[in-house]
Amino acid sequence: MNREQVVVVAKLVAYLLIITGIIMLFAAIMYLITGPENLVVIVWVIVGALMLGIGATGLRYIKKLKLDIKYEN
Repeated sequence: MNREQVVVVAKLVAYLLIITGIIMLFAAIMYLITGPENLVVIVWVIVGALMLGIGATGLRYIKKLKLDIKYEN
């Protein structure tokens, strides 16, 4: 795989991590509203926040390190 393909795959993975993190946080909030609080919800929140943070950091570093062709100028 060449550089452009690797950057596209990395961006897709980062976007999927962000979307999954948001969904997990939303599901944890909905579960807290409708059901009892337990340890699983805390794990959902922690994992969702980690996924969201890793995805956002990945996108930021792709732009900061100018790996994307759009930001090479």
